[in-house]
Amino acid sequence: MRNKDLRDEFRIANVRQWEVAEAMGISEMTFLKWLRRELPDEKKKLVRQAIRKAVESKQA
Repeated sequence: MRNKDLRDEFRIANVRQWEVAEAMGISEMTFLKWLRRELPDEKKKLVRQAIRKAVESKQA
């Protein structure tokens, strides 16, 4: 499975993919298309930042 590390992080952080996409300011469909192929490290870094942002917004 591609981007398994990110998918595991979604599960651990208890956030949905659409919430991460929203935190990144992109559509859910765009984000899902990104996940079809292994992302470069630069994009993974952006996704991880968005995961943290989504978690913070849930806690607020």
